[in-house]
Amino acid sequence: MKVTSEGETSDLDHNDWPLNYSNLKEETGNEEKPHELHSVEFLFKDKEIPPWQSQLTVRALVVSCAMGSFLSLFVIKMDLMFGLIPPVNLFAGFFGFLIISTWTKLLSAAGFMGQPFTRQENAVIQICVNAIISIAYDGGFATYFIAMSDIVAKQLPGPVDAKDIKNPSFGWMALFLLLSSAAGLFIILPLRKFFIIDKKLPFPTGSASANYINSFHAPRSGKMNGREQIEKLRRFFTISFLWSIFQWLYSGGDSCGFTNFPTFGLKAFERSFYFDFYSAYIGIGMMCPFEITYSQLLGAILSSGVLWPYIETKSGDWYPVEDGGYQPYKVFIGLSIMIGDGVYNLIKIIVIGLIKHKNNDNSPALPVENPIHGKNPVPYDEEVRTKTFLKDQIPKRVAIGGYVAIAIISVVVFPFIFPGLRWYQVLTLYLISPLVGLCRAYVTALTDMSISTVLLKSAVLIFGSWAGKSSGSILATLAVPGILLHFVEVASNMTESFKLGYLTLSSPKSIFLSQLIGTLVGCFVAPSFFLYFKNRYPDGFGTPNSIFSASEASYGRDTAMRATNGLSTLPKHCLSLSLAFFFAAILVSLLRDSMPRKWKSLIPIPMVFAVPFNLGAYLSIDMCVGYLIFYFWRRKNKAQAEALAPFVGSALMFGDGLWTFPSTVLSMRNIIAPMCMRFLSKEESAQVETCLSSGS
Repeated sequence: MKVTSEGETSDLDHNDWPLNYSNLKEETGNEEKPHELHSVEFLFKDKEIPPWQSQLTVRALVVSCAMGSFLSLFVIKMDLMFGLIPPVNLFAGFFGFLIISTWTKLLSAAGFMGQPFTRQENAVIQICVNAIISIAYDGGFATYFIAMSDIVAKQLPGPVDAKDIKNPSFGWMALFLLLSSAAGLFIILPLRKFFIIDKKLPFPTGSASANYINSFHAPRSGKMNGREQIEKLRRFFTISFLWSIFQWLYSGGDSCGFTNFPTFGLKAFERSFYFDFYSAYIGIGMMCPFEITYSQLLGAILSSGVLWPYIETKSGDWYPVEDGGYQPYKVFIGLSIMIGDGVYNLIKIIVIGLIKHKNNDNSPALPVENPIHGKNPVPYDEEVRTKTFLKDQIPKRVAIGGYVAIAIISVVVFPFIFPGLRWYQVLTLYLISPLVGLCRAYVTALTDMSISTVLLKSAVLIFGSWAGKSSGSILATLAVPGILLHFVEVASNMTESFKLGYLTLSSPKSIFLSQLIGTLVGCFVAPSFFLYFKNRYPDGFGTPNSIFSASEASYGRDTAMRATNGLSTLPKHCLSLSLAFFFAAILVSLLRDSMPRKWKSLIPIPMVFAVPFNLGAYLSIDMCVGYLIFYFWRRKNKAQAEALAPFVGSALMFGDGLWTFPSTVLSMRNIIAPMCMRFLSKEESAQVETCLSSGS
C-alpha cells in the first residue's frame, strides 16, 4: 500500500494486485447460493480494466456532447413551456451503449479493428451527458434568468430601478454558469472517499445507472454467477414500464387523481399520507437500508401528522391567513435540521482527518459489510471495487487550489456583472457553500431526493434581507440563489458520478474529467439554446399565456422583492423553532455515533428525517412499501434478496423513468389520457352518488 504526497492512501500498481477470481465457483445447480456466488464482478473475470486514458476516449466525448446538446434543447424547451422536466438523463448510458456498440460492429463488419467498448467508457458517456444536461436542468432559464429581465419587471406593480434589470445575453450568462458550476466540482473532491467508501451510501440513481451499464456489458453466453441479477433487472424493468403506461392511461390528465389514495383515516394525515403508486420510489425503498426508510417515516409522522396540523391551529395568531400559511415553517425548520446534521458531519470529518494526520495513520478502512442492507460480507465485489476506486488519486491540492482560484475570480467578477452584489457577500457565499453542498449531496446519497427548492427559498430570504432596499438589491437577490443552486447541484452530481464509477470499476480521474468536460460544454450549450428560443419567439416569451410563459419567473421576482423587507417578514416563532431543531439535529447525530451498533439503527438520521418536512409524507410511504417488499423477501431467502434487491429496485426506477419521456411528448401535443380513475373517501363517494342520481 502506497501513501501519496497528499496523505491519501493509494493502491499498488496493477501487477501488485491481480484480479483473481479463483475463489468463486460456477453454478452447478439450483441450490441456494452464498454471497460469494452473487458477484457481479465475476461476470467480468475475463475483461481487463483499462487505464483511465483508455476510458476517456474521443468517441465517448463526441457521442456525449452530441447527445447532451440534443437533450439540453429538449429540456430547456420543456422547462420554458411547462416548468416540468422529465428525467431524460437516466438513459444516456443506454443510448451511448447503443450508438458505440453499433459503430464498433459496423467497423468490425468492414474489416477494421476498433478499440473494444468497455463499461468504463460507457460510464464516461453517462457521466458526461448528465453533466451537460444538468446545466439545462438547474440553469434557472425559466426562473431567475427571465426574472432579471425587463419583460418580467414590467409585469409587476411599482417603479422599476434600472439597476434591478439584467437582460439575458450569452457572455455574462455563460461566465455566470461557468464560475458557479465549476466550484461545485472541486469542493466535493476531498469528500469522495467519505461518501463512497467510509459511509457506503446507497446513491439510488447512481447505483441504478451502474447496474444497467454492467448489464449491458455482461457476457451473454454461459451459465455464470450474477446472471440471475441481470435477468431480474430486465424483467422488472418491463413490469415497471408497463405499470407506468397503465397509470397514465387512467390518469385522465391533471384533473384526475389516479394517485392520491389515502392510507390513513385521520383528517390531519389525509393531506399527504397516501400511497402514490410510483414504482420508482418503491424501487428506491428496496435499495435503501432500514435506517433511511425508518428515518423518513418518523419525519413524515412528526411533520405532516403533528407539527403542521398544530401550526395550522395558530393561523391568524402566528401568521396571517393570506400570507402563504405555514410554508415558511416548512422551509426553515427542515433546512435547519439538514444544516445541523451537515455541520456535525463536517466537523467530524475535519477532526478525524486531523487526528489521523497527527498519528500518521493512513490505513484504509475497507468496507466489510454489504453496502446496501445487511451485516453479511460480500467480500469479492467490495474488495475489487474499493481497491480500484483508491487508484488514480486526484491530489487534494487540485481540489483546494481550484476552489480557491474560482472563489477569488468570482469575488471580482460577480459584483461586476451584478452591481448590487457586494464582494463580501460573494465571499460569504463561497465560505458557506461547502457546507450547503455537503448537505445537498448527503440527502441525494441517502434518499435520492432534491432539496434545491428549499435552499433557493432560504437563500432568497437571507440574502434579500442582507441586501435590503439598496439600488440593485433585487437583482442581487435573484443572482445569489442561482450561484448557490449551480454549486450544490454540480457537487451532488459529482458524488453520484463517483458512485457510478465505483460500481463500474471506472477510474476517479476519468470520472472527474468527464464531469468537468460535460459541465464546460453545458455552460455554453444551454444559454445558446435559451437565447435561440428567446430570439425566435420575442412576442411569446416570458409573458402570461405565451408559448414560453415561464410562469415561475414572475413569482421569483416578486419573492425577491418581498425578501428585501428583511427577516421581519417571517411568521412568529419561525426562527426560534428553526434554531431549536438545528441544535436537536446535532444532538441526535451525536447520540447516533455514541450508541452501540445494535441500537444505532433505531436513532433516526437527521438529514433523512428532515426530507418529509419539505417534500411531504407520500414519498416516504412509497419508499416504506419498497422496503417492506425487500424485508419479506429477505425473510424468505436472505442471500437472494440482498443480492437481487438492488437490481430489482434499479429496474423499477428506470422503468418508471422511461415512460416520463413519451408522456411528456404527449403533453406537448396536448394529448391527455383517455380514462380517469379516482379514489374517494366515503363521504366524497356519497356526494358523487347523490349528484349522479339527481342528474345535476
